[in-house]
Amino acid sequence: MYRALIKNYISNLTPIQVKQLASSKHVTLKDEEVNYLTNFVKQNWEKFLYQNPEPLFQEASKHIRSEIVQIAKKEFYEAKQKYQSFL
Repeated sequence: MYRALIKNYISNLTPIQVKQLASSKHVTLKDEEVNYLTNFVKQNWEKFLYQNPEPLFQEASKHIRSEIVQIAKKEFYEAKQKYQSFL
């Protein structure tokens, strides 16, 4: 059930939402980064949640600033730990 909810949410994810989330974490993203991250998450969310996400972070680091990747990794692992029981 949760997987379907996550899939539905991610499929409707917009660049505006990505930018707002980053802003709520005091991170300013360039427009290219916002667009890249939106598409990247939409294409890879299942790998992030159910497989080893490290190769994905390495791939993302080719397209966005390394400090952004580090913040994303920190936030991702904290959220995954917090919500692990729902996955």
